Parts: sequence; structure tokens; C-alpha cells
Amino acid sequence: MFRTIQIATVLIIAVFLIQSCAEKKPAEVNKNVQYVSGADEVTYLKLGKEITDTVGKTLKSNLVKAMENGGPVNAVTFCNSEAMELTAIYSDKYNTEVKRVSDNNRNPANVASEVELAVLADFNQSLSNGEPVAPKVAIDLEGRKNYYAPIFTGGVCLSCHGNEKNIQPEVVAVIDSLYPLDKAKGYTANEIRGIWSIKFKNS
Repeated sequence: MFRTIQIATVLIIAVFLIQSCAEKKPAEVNKNVQYVSGADEVTYLKLGKEITDTVGKTLKSNLVKAMENGGPVNAVTFCNSEAMELTAIYSDKYNTEVKRVSDNNRNPANVASEVELAVLADFNQSLSNGEPVAPKVAIDLEGRKNYYAPIFTGGVCLSCHGNEKNIQPEVVAVIDSLYPLDKAKGYTANEIRGIWSIKFKNS
């Protein structure tokens, strides 16, 4: 009798464990990216934010001036001729490699690498899950720290990156002329259209 109770108890526990394991979803681990945690993460998150805030404000202020002086057409021209140069200036200033990249890039120079695509996928997964989309720090094969942060679409962005039906025809014409391989139209508000990608050279 006692042995029967023991066997029944073991079976119940086994069934419970099997059900518990079945209910747990396996953690999604992106094998393409090795994220950093601890003190290094705090340090490089702070540095990355400082750089993206500075570069972002500079680009935005220049873009607003371009819009004021010639509308979206002038803004597209500014992005084509000066945005990359401004980013390069801050790369030198901070001794880093500062980029803005995307899976749907406008400029071929802004195409995301395999690792950057993986980070972008993680950001989009968090967004679709209703989770906070926070910057991340990763280490590359060379042992360097890399800072990644999402770039969201806003009101001004949609003047050139929104639904083509809602973009002024002359703006579409300029975009298609300057960027014949453009893939950066069709966004709506609060989507992730790309990421900041910063490689720290002396990490």
C-alpha cells in the first residue's frame, strides 16, 4: 500500500514537472550578438548616449534650418550632401565610428551589417512585445565595445520617410534622383527606422 502511494506521488510530480516545462517558452538568445552587462554596460551606455544626443541634436538643428529655408526638398539635399560629413566630424571628435544604419536604408552607406541587423531585430521584437526599447552595449569579434540605440520615426521624419502617397511629389522625385536604390519610405509614426551604431575604438 505504502509503495503504491510512493509510485503515485512520483508520477504526479513527474507530470507536474513535464507540464511546467511545456508551459515555459525557451528564452530567445540571439547568437549573432554578445551583449555586455555590469560596469562596462553602464559606462558605455553613458558614453553612447552622450554621443548620440550631441550628434542627433546637431543633425536635427541643421535639418530644421534646411526645412525652413527650402522645405523637404532642401532637407533631402542637406541629408545627401552634409549628414554623413557631420557624423564623420563627431566620429573623429569622440574617437569612435558613429553610424546610423537600417535594414531599409536610403543611402547605401547606411546599410546595416549582420550584427546590426540582429540588434535591430531585437529592438523590433521588444517593440512588438510592448516592452521598453532600451539602448544596448555589445562586444564584437575584435573585442571592441559597440553602443546601439533605436531611431524612431517622428513627425518631421515622415515628410521624407512616410507613405509615398503622403510625400510631396517633388520630394519623391528628389529622393529617387539622389537615392535610386532607396528603401526608406513607407514608415508610420513611432516605428524603428534604424539604429545608432557606435564602435568605440579604444575599448
